[in-house]
Amino acid sequence: MKNIIVGTAGHVDHGKTCLIKALTGMDTDRLKEEKKRGITIENGFADMICGDYNISIIDVPGHEKFIKNMLAGIGGIDLVLLVVGLDEGVMPQTVEHFNILKMLNIRKGIIVFTKRDLVDDEEWIELVKEDAKSLVEGTFMEDAPSIEVSAYDNFNIEELKQLIVENIDDSILKSDAKELFRLPVDRVFTIDGFGTVITGTLMEGTIRQGDDITVYPDGKVTKVRNLQVHNETVDTAFAGQRTAINLAGLKKEDIQRGSVLAAKDSLEPTMMVDVRMELFDDIDRSVVNNSRVHFYCGSSQALGKVVLMDRDTAEKGEVCYAQIRLEEAVAVKKDDRFIIRFYSPLITIGGGKVLEVSPSKHKRFDENVIKAMELKDKGDIKDIAELVIKEKSKYLFTKSYFAAKLRLGIGELDKILEILKEEDRISIIRRDYVVHSDYIKEICEFSCNVLKDYHDKNSLSEGINKEEFKSKISQKFRIFDSKMADEIISLAERQGSIKINAKSVSLAGFSVSYSPAMEAMKERIIKIYKDSRYEMPTVDEVLQTEKDQINARHIIDALINCGELVRLNYQYCIDKEAFDNALDKLKDKVRQNGRITLAEFRDIIGTSRKYAMEILDYLDNQKITQKVDDARILI
Repeated sequence: MKNIIVGTAGHVDHGKTCLIKALTGMDTDRLKEEKKRGITIENGFADMICGDYNISIIDVPGHEKFIKNMLAGIGGIDLVLLVVGLDEGVMPQTVEHFNILKMLNIRKGIIVFTKRDLVDDEEWIELVKEDAKSLVEGTFMEDAPSIEVSAYDNFNIEELKQLIVENIDDSILKSDAKELFRLPVDRVFTIDGFGTVITGTLMEGTIRQGDDITVYPDGKVTKVRNLQVHNETVDTAFAGQRTAINLAGLKKEDIQRGSVLAAKDSLEPTMMVDVRMELFDDIDRSVVNNSRVHFYCGSSQALGKVVLMDRDTAEKGEVCYAQIRLEEAVAVKKDDRFIIRFYSPLITIGGGKVLEVSPSKHKRFDENVIKAMELKDKGDIKDIAELVIKEKSKYLFTKSYFAAKLRLGIGELDKILEILKEEDRISIIRRDYVVHSDYIKEICEFSCNVLKDYHDKNSLSEGINKEEFKSKISQKFRIFDSKMADEIISLAERQGSIKINAKSVSLAGFSVSYSPAMEAMKERIIKIYKDSRYEMPTVDEVLQTEKDQINARHIIDALINCGELVRLNYQYCIDKEAFDNALDKLKDKVRQNGRITLAEFRDIIGTSRKYAMEILDYLDNQKITQKVDDARILI
């Protein structure tokens, strides 16, 4: 069964509610005031099954005073019934509703001429049809089918049902990917014995009984206790269904119309959105920079101001890029459609498409900002993905973040990432974190500057200590995960600009270069350590043998980095050959006896207790040996 949302639109008292009752047998006016006044105030809902389609129908208010209620329900529809009463024809709210439909990018529609039983004048009927044709000319409904009906005597009602089915195709079906689950809330109430219940149109994704979900923008976490679709309890609800959800652990006051239920971490609550904004052709007002507006998206609404990016004033019919800065947080996604109304007087003036959620605050008339907005508006999804990854790399976000940001399922995103990876535009770290190649280049440039400065000051050192280098990178780029920092540094090495040694990092191609004087000094220091073997002098004692003690220290550090000396501690170093010999003798003894004492180790290397202890302490610190009682064992 495929799920479709059909919405109505049109002027007040043109028979939308009666039409739905004729189609479904259900009266969508549920409020006492609606019954009393004979008009729809709140959105109403009905359903019917036609062939393979499970069709939910939304009845929207037609009166101009209730446009905000209409906007809360119309956003998720797949097909619209544009209702025009044959007794009155096209009226002001017909025009306003249709302008809203165009702005919301609804792609399918049927013009339904109601009240056929009240009109006998064929000439008048033709005039009404011509007006409707003029209204939709050049729009998504220019070639839409039309039908005359009467809810009073059911004239053409069955034919309208068939027409609805004929105008459904796969292009308007929504994604059922679980990670995309999103339901804007349009009603909240309580039921004795059950608690809080919400209703809304399941815009995308799938939800199951028992699922944990998040209430945005507040971030409250709740669990699905029960699900209903078309007044029947179900285990699973799918995109395109009107859904009622009984929520666990939440009071009615914890959630309201405009809240959005969604999968964890799938939405970013935001007080700022980048948008492509379009103004209606028939308004008599301009939008100047910083104009205050009402912003409507899904079932949410908020006050905000429009910051125009490329002009000071937007006139009727114009399309431009803007940043809307809101006074309260909303939960929306890329490509969501929105409507804006003037703050005062409260008239509908236009709308558009969300390009970016939670953007940076932009400087006006910045060409780079405008180009980026244009790409997010018109670009290929692969190029948009690359741009978003490039902008967000410094925050080290995961694939799931970018999937939500780009409004894609994980499977769809993986295909795009694979292409970008093959083109060397991105890298994936620790299997899940995505960064742009420019971010790695930036790290490489910073690394090269750090290493060049180090080599200039320490020409006899093989390179900067690895941990010190990692600390500099982590602080500069705010990478607080040690393993993440290691992997990013490894990526930088693969770029060919740096080299990671056993204990140090250097510029690629760097090697220590000794002058004849320095070479002679190095040989003297090496001889001291080789001659002393296990009875090592302190570092200070070695330095005292040279006039140039600064370079003598650099040479000792270089010998340690290149592995010719082993640093036991801050006082003592030992010749590497002597150290290896001592370690081999220790291992042989332990293999024979299972353990070795300090005295035994002292005797087999032929030195004093003092020096034997220095070597054993080092081996303990390096987790090569472990002291047990008065002896050592191998770890």
